[in-house]
Parts: sequence; C-alpha cells; structure tokens
Amino acid sequence: MALSDLPHGKLYVQIAHAIRAMVEEGRFAPGDKLPTLAELAATFSCSRATVREALSALRGQGLVEFRHGDGTYIRTASLEMWMEPLEAAVLLGTGQIRQLLELMTALLAGAASLAAEHASDLDLGPVRSALFQLECAGRTGEDSVAAEVAFFLCLAETYNNQVLANTLRVLQEAMRSTLRFARERRITGLSTIRAVFDAVAAGDPPRARDAVYAYGTHLLRQFETERGDTAEAGADTHTQRQSPGLS
Repeated sequence: MALSDLPHGKLYVQIAHAIRAMVEEGRFAPGDKLPTLAELAATFSCSRATVREALSALRGQGLVEFRHGDGTYIRTASLEMWMEPLEAAVLLGTGQIRQLLELMTALLAGAASLAAEHASDLDLGPVRSALFQLECAGRTGEDSVAAEVAFFLCLAETYNNQVLANTLRVLQEAMRSTLRFARERRITGLSTIRAVFDAVAAGDPPRARDAVYAYGTHLLRQFETERGDTAEAGADTHTQRQSPGLS
C-alpha cells in the first residue's frame, strides 16, 4: 500500500488507521495473526519503529494484543467498542501539555506506589524485562519513548488493576506526545525508571511514588522554560516582521 493512499496525519497514525481498515474490510478477523514487523514495514514502505508505534496505538485501543515470542493478534472486530485515542498526539496543544503532565504524573505515581505496596505478591519478572528493554533502547528516539510507556503499562498490568491499566492505555498516545517533547530536550526517564523499579522491588511505596513525582516536576519545569523561550522567540519574530529595515 502506497503512503499516498493513506489518510493525512502522522505516519504511525496513518498506518494504524490502515490496519484498522483492513479489519473492517475482512482481511483480518478476530484471532488472526498480523504480518511481522518487517512485512508490515515493507507493505507501508516505512521503518519497523513506525510500524511498532502504530501497533502500540492499536494495542492501546484494545484492538490487538502482543503475545511474547509469537507476534501480534487481532483481539476484536466489534468496531462500536473501539476507542479513538489515535488523534491525541495530533490534537494536543501546548496549553494542554501542563495539565497532561500533571495527570500523567499522578497516574504513574499511583501505579508505582500500588505495585510497591503489593510487591511481595507480584511477579516482577515482566517489569524487570520492561526495564531491560528501556535500557537497550537508549536515551533518545521513538524506541525509548515506547519502552518507557511500556514499562508503566507493564507495572499496572502486573499489579492487575485493570481500571488503572486501561486508563493508561487510553492515555498512552498523549503520554507518547509528552515524552517525545521531553526527548527532544535530552531529558531521559531511564534513571527514573530504574529508581522506580528499585523502590517497587524493595516494597517501598513512598520512594516509588516520590521518584515519579520528582520526574514529573522536572518535566513541568522544562515545559515552562520551553514555553517561555517559544514566547520570546515569537515576540522577536513579530518585531522583525514589523521592522524589516533593522539589521
């Protein structure tokens, strides 16, 4: 399928819509296994990272599931039940980023605190694996963003609070947008994730919660700084346009 045949918007959003359309057309049915990342990347003439991001968006909607070591499968064909978080990253305005950061921090801190409180009853193997994936992803790039979101989703799923896990899935596209904003400014959540995991493994809810809140505060401060720089740059540009003769 040529990219020109896809709806306008960010590439991973286009691909996610295209895969959903394939299900609507009957090309994939519930229980079917999707083609591999390499095959989908060839189909859409894009990178595997972009396909992975599209599949993560669909997983956030509850439309597909990842089976470790096996692949990605269609979960349901009940289109009426499909949520639409795909456009969150596109529609997010700078005026909403602060509110989103506050909400995201509170939810992630809650997930970390609950997991730490019940650590002795949990299998932390998947969470440890998610941490390893983040460490392998590096400090920047889409793989890093995806791995960080995946860590917190895994944490919520390990605690088995489906309401919390589903809330994070619905918000994950907006979370990705926020973390991309951070990545562009060389902020990494890796040290935070390590601190959170250590606190959870030690069964220390306050330390796990505080680690997430410290990171959220750091992101908020960075956002305020960036917003101020953007406003100042905009004012300078306006002045230059009004005074074209100035050197």
